Amino acid sequence: MKTPSEITKDFFLDYKEWNDFASKTSENNDENSDHKIRKMYDDLILKFCDSEKKYQGLAYGSESSHCIEQEQIIEELISEDKAIVKTLFKNKKFDFIQHNYEYHFEKVKDRWILNEVYLVDDDGQYECL
Repeated sequence: MKTPSEITKDFFLDYKEWNDFASKTSENNDENSDHKIRKMYDDLILKFCDSEKKYQGLAYGSESSHCIEQEQIIEELISEDKAIVKTLFKNKKFDFIQHNYEYHFEKVKDRWILNEVYLVDDDGQYECL
């Protein structure tokens, strides 16, 4: 069984792949672009989250919000069937741009399921999925 930190790294890779696909596909203005982008995101959510996961609107750009090159794991906290993986995102071009994230997991039937990714700042935490 993979640890929450290992799953988080897998998420970085898959999320970046989706973001890059979405960014490139949206530029083509193909009539099926939105459907293809949403389908790939649905697949991403199904891979890491519960099948009933309700997620927010899609947001992507030329730079991915999550990627292995810019986001590093700084702490993993596990308590029985709950886990939190804390990360720090540092923009590779503008290193003064930093974001703290928390990946919240729950163990279900010997598998860690991603419940939510939160952006964390001085004012609180905000859902990102």
